[in-house]
Amino acid sequence: MRTALLRACFVPLLLALLLGTAACDAEETAPPPPPIARDFDAIAERDTLVALATYNSTGYFLYRGQPLGYEYELLQAFADDHDLALRMHVVQDRDSLWHLLNQGVGDVVAARVVPLAADSAHVAFTHALYETEPVLVQATDSLDLPRAVDTVVEKSEFDSAAILNPLDPYPDTVSVRARLIYNATQLAGEEVNLPDQSPYEQFLLEISDELSGDVIIVEMDTVQSSEAAIRLVSSGMVNYTVSAENLARLKESYFTNIMVHPVVGPTHKVAWAVRQNAPQLREAFNAWIEEHRDSPRFDQLYRKYFIDRQGYRERIESKYLTAETGTLSDYDDLLRRFAAEIGWDWRLLAAQTYQESRFKPRARSWAGAMGLLQLMPGTAREVGVADPYNPEQNVRGAVRYLQWLDDTYWGEAIPDSTERVKFILASYNTGAGHVMDARRLTKKHGGDDTVWADVAYWLLQKSKRSVYTDPVVKYGFSRGLEPVNYVSHILERFEHYKQFVIDEAQETVAEAGAAGPAAAARAGGRP
Repeated sequence: MRTALLRACFVPLLLALLLGTAACDAEETAPPPPPIARDFDAIAERDTLVALATYNSTGYFLYRGQPLGYEYELLQAFADDHDLALRMHVVQDRDSLWHLLNQGVGDVVAARVVPLAADSAHVAFTHALYETEPVLVQATDSLDLPRAVDTVVEKSEFDSAAILNPLDPYPDTVSVRARLIYNATQLAGEEVNLPDQSPYEQFLLEISDELSGDVIIVEMDTVQSSEAAIRLVSSGMVNYTVSAENLARLKESYFTNIMVHPVVGPTHKVAWAVRQNAPQLREAFNAWIEEHRDSPRFDQLYRKYFIDRQGYRERIESKYLTAETGTLSDYDDLLRRFAAEIGWDWRLLAAQTYQESRFKPRARSWAGAMGLLQLMPGTAREVGVADPYNPEQNVRGAVRYLQWLDDTYWGEAIPDSTERVKFILASYNTGAGHVMDARRLTKKHGGDDTVWADVAYWLLQKSKRSVYTDPVVKYGFSRGLEPVNYVSHILERFEHYKQFVIDEAQETVAEAGAAGPAAAARAGGRP
């Protein structure tokens, strides 16, 4: 029996209202290009592993200002064990994952990847991180959307054009009642809606010969995740979708009107994907996975992200689940306002605030530093802060201190603005005197004293007697590891924040750039 397969946009306007999605593009995806030549030795030499990820509620996300996720934490552990930095690159369109991997934008795809034979022609898969099953997700009853209506319309009468009124952006909801499916054979003649590029399309095709009628598979180009598809089932917009069982169980704990049953395919693996011509990297991943898969580390992370339903509900109901809400903290507007005064990206100031206090305005360190940006009492007085625990006073004072550091020490000394930020942050943490000592040591030993990497090396050495007693050192001993890590952690967190929080100024620059170099320059960006 041949299964009907539809590639559909599926009510784009209404989905845009529900999910924030754009109109679909029904063009078929071109095959990925040949892979570039970069294996584990080149990655180790570069010192950075770049992972391609999609935003999802279990693999990689931001919550309360902190990057989290099952696959993210595993990748971070792998990177740490191999002395690598990890950089995450969020991909909005799953269609482009293999393309970006083979083009070299990233080195590994970590996006709840289900290894399929068809994809083996383009990429190579690691050993399994875990195994799960494909299950049907269906609503057990009708659930009304924005405004309740009294009438329940039969599926045959459901007319999206009648529902959508362009003058009413929040149309009255029409709930659709569908029969419950208890066995996969009952799917014959039913419509199953799948998110774009779902691996479960193949699972449904493989069981179709056993059915007495066609399964109508609708691929929703505007829906990029299983989470979004399950939301549509719960809301009554579609009747059925297929998802990984462990994810569906989490959603079942949140959407109380869905049923996760029956299983519609065999148990399958979830793995990572690398380029086919990167056997060293694949073997490094495989060896590490085999070594740790039965360890407490793997078990604890799996429980944290797939078993702990209370923790999951807290995250997805929180306004601090950043990719869903665009919010990092209660102080985003404050940070935006004061970051603009010194020409900083507010997300960088937010990353520093998280590093200092985890966005806690009453935070106090063992040394007496206070508030969101941990001002010392003397510094607070110098920058005119009467109450360091007052968020607005604290941020205003910290920004004044950052500006003073720039004006006094680094504005002329470090011409590159990106490098200068690193010197300012290090000075904020340990004092400008120690950083100046490290610059003098760098210059004495033939390094570039305007490049943070060179200066950071000598700042680290200042904990050694043979170095801090050098005649060019004026400020003595320093625990250089602390400011070096401080700068590194803030910049790393800043990269995460940029993945999930759109900065309006940067958006304006990007739009102006599309209009031409002159417009980009007027908007504050570079052509």
